[in-house]
Amino acid sequence: MSVSHWESYYRAGGLATCPTGPDGSYDQEVRQAWEAFFEPLPDGAALLDVGTGNGAIPLIARELATRLHRSWEIHGTDLAPIDPARDVRDGRRRFAGIVFHGGVATETLPFADASFDAVSGQYALEYMALEPALTELQRVLRPGGRMQFILHHVDSVLVANARESLGHAELVLRDTRVYQQLRRLLAAERESPAAAETAAAAMNGAAARLHAAMKQAGSPLILHVTLDALTQLWDLRRTLSAADVASEIEKVESELQASVQRLEALAGHALSADDVTAMMQRFSALGFTGLQREPQVHAGSNLVGWRIAGTKPAVTADHD
Repeated sequence: MSVSHWESYYRAGGLATCPTGPDGSYDQEVRQAWEAFFEPLPDGAALLDVGTGNGAIPLIARELATRLHRSWEIHGTDLAPIDPARDVRDGRRRFAGIVFHGGVATETLPFADASFDAVSGQYALEYMALEPALTELQRVLRPGGRMQFILHHVDSVLVANARESLGHAELVLRDTRVYQQLRRLLAAERESPAAAETAAAAMNGAAARLHAAMKQAGSPLILHVTLDALTQLWDLRRTLSAADVASEIEKVESELQASVQRLEALAGHALSADDVTAMMQRFSALGFTGLQREPQVHAGSNLVGWRIAGTKPAVTADHD
């Protein structure tokens, strides 16, 4: 499975996907859910966050441990080659003491049996091969250990925004082909005034369609970023060679295509109520008890996911 589109996102320094607070991390009810999960852990507990990305959940755990005057051993794994200490602003200080393992699949965790008191993940488990991932999580949890995951909800505001953004990306990349229009305009400027006038008219028409769509959009980020990029790329022709400007256009277009891959994955892996029921049944078959599921909200009423939790019994039995 390719993770290059996630690698580019994490390398850019984003701490978490939405919903986030001013510091770029999860806040309000989402943060409260994680703090409530971690707070019962005693001094010396070991935690594992899977699909950790740039470490938003381990960071919440670390900050809570500091407030509680406890010391927890915190690990984060991700299939992408992550390095939050390098890529996140002030990462070396913020992630001090947290151990990250890049290039690690949850389906084949590199930890001994019964290594952790808690396992967690946000917007992660739903992307994995469920059966081997759950088996590994059960294996590395200690008897009496707890798990909690926040998963994408098919009816969440995040999924709705993702679908709208995919439509905007289609408008940019396929309908208006605005970056191709920009390339033609730059080439036409070097040909003749008449060619430049014709290309400019086509470019302005494409940009006008994007502006009109942005006025109607509920989540206009892709359109806003695209229009800003077009202005910046146009200005670059004054200081860069034609080849360098073309390279910058290619880079911006590739970043949008990577965003499309992430959005398609989000929408495609969001879970219905039946999907969550099936997942809970698999947890139960592996011996987990005290299983809970409920919608996760943010900022009062915004549905942002499912939250599921459970416990590995202190005394386990073999399960088919």
